[in-house]
Amino acid sequence: MSDEKKSIVVVDDDTNVGLLVSVILKSLNYEIITLTTGKELLSFLIKNPKPSLILLDLKLPDIDGYELCKKIRENHFMSDIPIIILTGVSEVDAKIKTIEIGADDYINKPFDVRELKVRINRILKRKENDSSLNPLTKLPGGPLIEEYVKKRLETNPHFSYAYIDIDNFKAYNDVYGYTKGDVIIKLLSKLLIDSLKKFSNDDYFIGHIGGDDFVIITPMDKMTSVCEEITKNFDKIIPDYYSEEHRKSGFITTTDRMNNVKTFPLMTLSIAVVAVLKNTHYAKIIEKAFEIKRFLKSRPTKNKSIFHKDRRVNE
Repeated sequence: MSDEKKSIVVVDDDTNVGLLVSVILKSLNYEIITLTTGKELLSFLIKNPKPSLILLDLKLPDIDGYELCKKIRENHFMSDIPIIILTGVSEVDAKIKTIEIGADDYINKPFDVRELKVRINRILKRKENDSSLNPLTKLPGGPLIEEYVKKRLETNPHFSYAYIDIDNFKAYNDVYGYTKGDVIIKLLSKLLIDSLKKFSNDDYFIGHIGGDDFVIITPMDKMTSVCEEITKNFDKIIPDYYSEEHRKSGFITTTDRMNNVKTFPLMTLSIAVVAVLKNTHYAKIIEKAFEIKRFLKSRPTKNKSIFHKDRRVNE
């Protein structure tokens, strides 16, 4: 979890609960806002629509917790706020209803202090991770990729890092539209996952930086097989996503970034592979991957996907 201070709203008509939660959580660098009614909560959220989490008592004097939770979930600007219901009700039906109305969790009163801490930390961590997932592929984005690589460098600094880019993807988007472009991105995502599962068992990582850029990490002795599988299958299936005319000609015509009319070959992949050894910094891995990527992009027009490996990351 980041060092940024989290704001937690406690809504309970028993002021002792708000006081207790404040004492427990302030020591963990949380900012605590205590309210006693549903109306106070709704008024607060109009001015502050994005607290980190709401601890909401099920039985309030004006609006019950079920109704409040429903109102929050129906509001576009507040719908993703994590909510933990504080309840003295132990019946299974009541707990099921709590989840059905959109609460993320519930905890029975009187609650155990340690349990409350664990549940809050778990939900906030999950929320932080969810916001770092690519919205199209649901794969880890930039922050999670960096976090994973840095942890791997500390624990097992012998692996291969590959940066994957689709050649001529912009031209495809321009001609076929962004909806079909998204189909290609999701297609590549599945292809990467399937190839990694086939050769790396459970020892792999895949991240989606954004657009048509992906990262995969796997043991050194698996990367060549993975890349061969990826490039072979991508080249095999990608023509199916072009019109018959474009498949036969082997290219499409559109404007480049300088607005000049040009022909572009069918999409292929460029994969820059870096062998990561001990005493390597994350920035050096990125630098080397981009160097290889520039080399691959500078080559004459190609009609098949390729990958290039370089072991000089420590130089």
